[in-house]
Amino acid sequence: MSDTATRARAATADALLVTGRRARQDRGLLVGSALLLLATLLLTLAVPRLVERTADLAVRETITAAGADAELVAVSQPDPVTGTVRAPDDAGYSAAGWLAQEFGDTVETPVVALTSAHATMRTPVGAFALNLVHVGMPRAPGPIVRWVAGTEPGAVPESQQHRGNGDGPRVVHVGLNVDAAAELGITLDDGPFVMRRHTTGDYDHVVVTGLYEAVDPGARVWGDHPGLLTAITSPPGTATALQTTAYVPFDAIPDMVHVVGRNGVAVTARAPVRTDGMTVADAHRLVDAVEASAARSATIASGLPDVVAAFDARMSAARAQASLVVAGVATAAALCLVLAASLLVTRRRPFLAAERARGASIDSVVARALLESAPVVLVALVLAGTTVAVTLPDRRGSVLLAAAVAAVAVLAPAVLAARTAAGAWDGRRVPADRRARAAQRARGQARRIVVEALVVVVAAAALVSVRGRGLVPLGAGEVDPLLAAAPVLVASAAALVVVRLSPAAVRAAGWWAARSRGLAAPLAVARAHGATTAVVPLLTVTVSVALVVLCGTLVHTVRTGQQAAADHLVGAPVRLDGRITAGNGADALARIATDPGVTAVATAAQVRDRAFGVRTGLSATLLVVDAAELAQVRAAAGLPVDDGLAALAEPGPAGTVPALVSTPLLERAQALDAEPVMSALNASVQLDVRGTTELLPDGGAPTLDARVTTRPTDDDGVVVVDRAVLAAVADQRPTVDRAWVSGPGAVAAVESAGLAPTASSGVVVTTRDGWWQAWSRAPLTSALTTLLLAAAATLAALSVLALVLVVVATARERGRTLSALRTLGLDARTARWATLGELAPLTLGGLLGGLVIGLGVPVLIGDALGLQRLTAEPGGVTVDVTWWPVALAVAALGVALVVAIAVEQAVRRRDRLGEVLRVGER
Repeated sequence: MSDTATRARAATADALLVTGRRARQDRGLLVGSALLLLATLLLTLAVPRLVERTADLAVRETITAAGADAELVAVSQPDPVTGTVRAPDDAGYSAAGWLAQEFGDTVETPVVALTSAHATMRTPVGAFALNLVHVGMPRAPGPIVRWVAGTEPGAVPESQQHRGNGDGPRVVHVGLNVDAAAELGITLDDGPFVMRRHTTGDYDHVVVTGLYEAVDPGARVWGDHPGLLTAITSPPGTATALQTTAYVPFDAIPDMVHVVGRNGVAVTARAPVRTDGMTVADAHRLVDAVEASAARSATIASGLPDVVAAFDARMSAARAQASLVVAGVATAAALCLVLAASLLVTRRRPFLAAERARGASIDSVVARALLESAPVVLVALVLAGTTVAVTLPDRRGSVLLAAAVAAVAVLAPAVLAARTAAGAWDGRRVPADRRARAAQRARGQARRIVVEALVVVVAAAALVSVRGRGLVPLGAGEVDPLLAAAPVLVASAAALVVVRLSPAAVRAAGWWAARSRGLAAPLAVARAHGATTAVVPLLTVTVSVALVVLCGTLVHTVRTGQQAAADHLVGAPVRLDGRITAGNGADALARIATDPGVTAVATAAQVRDRAFGVRTGLSATLLVVDAAELAQVRAAAGLPVDDGLAALAEPGPAGTVPALVSTPLLERAQALDAEPVMSALNASVQLDVRGTTELLPDGGAPTLDARVTTRPTDDDGVVVVDRAVLAAVADQRPTVDRAWVSGPGAVAAVESAGLAPTASSGVVVTTRDGWWQAWSRAPLTSALTTLLLAAAATLAALSVLALVLVVVATARERGRTLSALRTLGLDARTARWATLGELAPLTLGGLLGGLVIGLGVPVLIGDALGLQRLTAEPGGVTVDVTWWPVALAVAALGVALVVAIAVEQAVRRRDRLGEVLRVGER
């Protein structure tokens, strides 16, 4: 038989028998370790897949919240061969058919719209603005309108249609919504209602032959044309107070084209994305198809790629935080498995030493340990993998962490058993020379210092690298290994520092204990001396505490950041956007301003891409505001107020407009020696620059999709001026389209102001609390918050488990000391102090190191975690440190100490003083 075969036989002989016997003796510890392993594997395998399931829900909600911006819009193109422009009806429905054919089930049935511009109508009941619109859906299941008065309009007979050239007005027959007709005072009691459509130097006839009501007012066909359902307020600056839309049936489209001209008809086909059952991968495939179609031809336009890109950036932030948390929990659990393996080996130390003394090889010890641990790990892997595969099918997720934890569970008992067996007898002689022994110890200490220094350097390098590179885009199920490892590496470095500092702290405590009365303090310090160099228990506690604090800090930071985002984006308890100076909006704003619960109302207009300076190439966003009122509103909302903002309402030198300019723009202008001149609407304005502003371009009513986290602007800065002063000095009056309402009764005042719905009034109402609640309860944010809180609770439990394992593992050694002291009169209280003293360096060192890491890491790597993507806070996120994560960590370790001491008492409860006196130390 060969040497290899002989060694293999010697290593595996009676392995099954010995392993089975020992497993039965320690079955409680093995079952507990198996359950911990199974729970950890389930967590590491399931959480990434749960995150991806949440991502699918979040992408659906994001696309839905984006509304019309995420729709696919097909535009008809001329014939590629002849260059002939198709008739509008053919062009619209052909484009709709192309959308349905190109994208299939990924989009809803397209809506075709043929739209004309608004024109003034002169009628017996007064003047109003009206445009002609045909809407429809290919293969619609039934009519979209129900005719309730008059007759359904159709094509004008050829004999009655005028073809121009001065032979009379052109005619189109249309229908009008019954509610719009009632608001305008139009009836068909005397037959069709004729309206004169005035254009430049000519007029046509628009004849209302029938009144209709929508079969389904909530159908998609009406979404972009509210005038088809009611009369709405005209935009500011128009000649009429109201405007509405006339419905043109399919048969009357040629007459519509005849009246307004081919170039006066805008033809579109819009298809919303079908989000039912959509996954992130489906969204990416659809975006690829849209971009490919847009690259081949100009027949399609959509904001869907931008919406999905913004979602991907936000999702990368969520994946980064989830991977960090899962990796931290997996590391803490793996360290607990190492402690459990250490306890197992400690119990078996006499057997391992006896085997080694009888000639057992290290290979045989390792083989028996692997034979015990490998089947347990394999069964746990199968159970966890099967459970996850059954409950979360078709979900992608990394198996890297699960494989690492399984490897630790397999190898830790074998490595520790081999180390214990080798330490029992290694065959090397101890030098007789004292100097040789000192040199041997010095070499060992040098090796340890090199290893510890290497860990510290690697931790620092990981931290610097993560901080420098920022957020890394992650795909479905991917894990950022460097980001996930950074907190653990830093915690390892902190644990090594604590191990180095603990002996000095214990010696200082010993100086105090030596002067105290009684045995409790000296005994506690004496036991603490032996626990100062335990690296794995300290690392476990440090990692657990650090991640408990980190998770709590992230949750608090995201919550406060979302509240700050609501403050900045909404800017007041309520904001109004849209047609707030015309019709219903103007009346409502006037009522709101006089409400006793309202303290201030600030209105504003914003004009982008205004030239700053003369031939400087600089552009700015012009904010025209009610300066004094805006300062009051921002102060009431707790927002920063620029110095001199309220004073902008005070006139400056003759011919100048007081202004605040953003710092970067002002510095660039001064570097170019530029004169403070800026174009407003249609004239240049001389500015009296009175200071700088921290205001950012206003994004309007904040949305609830991922794009709200980005504020793109091509301008170089912001210029803020007062609205009244600008009008008085330069006669520039931009249309006011936003307002902020402040005061304790602001929300109630807006609700009672009688504002019509957005579709008819053109005014969007956004409340700060309403937006914050909707944003914070979004699937991605709420799921991540739940994960962080659950991880904090799990890590707190693991810290308790770690201390219990340490106490049980050292119970035999501590028991010898306590048994001997009990024969000298040691009481239970002093014994508890001894246990507490042994755990003090571990607990306090882990707590201090964990607090430093848990509070410092979020500050250092906040950009790599993408916090701003989750909060939507403009200008970045500041990590907000709070008390409750620290209190949670302290409470967890307090509970851990109580449990550990209780376990110690339970372990020693069966010891009898008589047995100690007869048998001796145990």
